[in-house]
Amino acid sequence: MNANKRVRRSNPAVEITLIVIMLIVIIPILWAIMLAFLPNRAIISRSWDFPFWLGNFRSIFADGTFIAQLLNSVGLVIGTVILCLAIGAFSGYALAKLSPPRWLTLPALALAGIIPLLPPATLVPGFYVLLNNIGLLGTVPGLILVNTLFNLPFAVLLMSSYFSALPDELRESALMDGAHEFRVFWMVMLPLVRPGLAATGVFVGIMAWNEFLMGLTLTSGGLTAPVTVGIAGFLQQYAVTWGELAAAGAVAAIPMILLAIFANRQIVSGLTAGAVKG
Repeated sequence: MNANKRVRRSNPAVEITLIVIMLIVIIPILWAIMLAFLPNRAIISRSWDFPFWLGNFRSIFADGTFIAQLLNSVGLVIGTVILCLAIGAFSGYALAKLSPPRWLTLPALALAGIIPLLPPATLVPGFYVLLNNIGLLGTVPGLILVNTLFNLPFAVLLMSSYFSALPDELRESALMDGAHEFRVFWMVMLPLVRPGLAATGVFVGIMAWNEFLMGLTLTSGGLTAPVTVGIAGFLQQYAVTWGELAAAGAVAAIPMILLAIFANRQIVSGLTAGAVKG
């Protein structure tokens, strides 16, 4: 046996800790899924009967409100991701490769650092008045603009790190061959950061899908609200329909779980591409 060959030994303490953490994460999810298939009387009963029941799902889809809220959230995610990727890619490329003047970059970076630190509740009155004045209050486009504002600094800085990892020689060579700056960006640099685009889009999409406060305060609820507000609507003042609440949560989690599964390879390659500068 080669003396230099390292033999990995399992650490029982680490394995037990990981198993405990995994159980802590998985058990509440499994419990919520189980509640989604139980009638309310079985949920609040002291017995351990688990009758399989689909009535909770039929109930949340009965009047079409929850479907409309799901579609609102899908539109919110699509619009926010498109805006953040479009503006984030252009801005990230400019920060990484074009060396804009400090009088422009310093205020922009300061603003990008301040926005995530502000409590969202403090911005609600201003957003309410602004959206009301431009006629977008209570609409999906209005929520898209608000979510884009919150997620854009993250997208810009993330895309800037991906563009910074690309060699400057690629851009210089394309410019020497006669390509103008936009063609260099579109045909040469942007295809090389597609994993970064995928990773940024997934993260922005998850944050937009899970946003609650702005959807609650800037819409009138019902058909105009996103799915997070619709789920909260099952918590009534005098009663909580636990089965419907669990069913709505399970349905709302499916799109993001599928997105994370299908985009997993792109997320990993995007993170590693932006972490090491070539």
